[in-house]
Amino acid sequence: MARRESLKRMPHHDALIERMDAWLAANRADYHAVLQPGVSDAALDAFEAKFSLKLPDAFRALYRWRNGQPNSSFDSLQDNRMFSALEDIADTKEMLDDMIGSDFEDPATWRRGWVPFLSNGGGSHLCVDIDAEGGGEAGQLVAFWKADEDRPVEHASIEAWLADLVASMEAGTIEFD
Repeated sequence: MARRESLKRMPHHDALIERMDAWLAANRADYHAVLQPGVSDAALDAFEAKFSLKLPDAFRALYRWRNGQPNSSFDSLQDNRMFSALEDIADTKEMLDDMIGSDFEDPATWRRGWVPFLSNGGGSHLCVDIDAEGGGEAGQLVAFWKADEDRPVEHASIEAWLADLVASMEAGTIEFD
């Protein structure tokens, strides 16, 4: 009863992260064990300053919980996507941002407001679309497929993604590649 009451008082994304953490610990203990400790608010602030953007609260909460998985782990968090560490996100974002106007001549190929946080290890990512420059709603999650031109919106927000992820975990329908 006390746990249920504490879940009611916390922000929805924090409650979802707590449920995800409990599910991973109980059902994917090996994966849960390799997840890196969360990052500090100072590290998240430095990331925001470096890229001149404001991360959604749910993204910040996710990365305070865990800083992705190490590069030595190739297990997927969901589908065929691995949970990227903040340093890897910064490196990938910097590389892709630098390709705008040269390798990426079409402005819709990559946008500076995209933050890639899940990766398939082959150059494709699920990204938080910070400012929805190409349309839609700020904070939506956009799929960046390196070999395809479409950039579909997969979720309305980090919180919506977390809700879908946790629901699939708890229902036993989650898939891993």
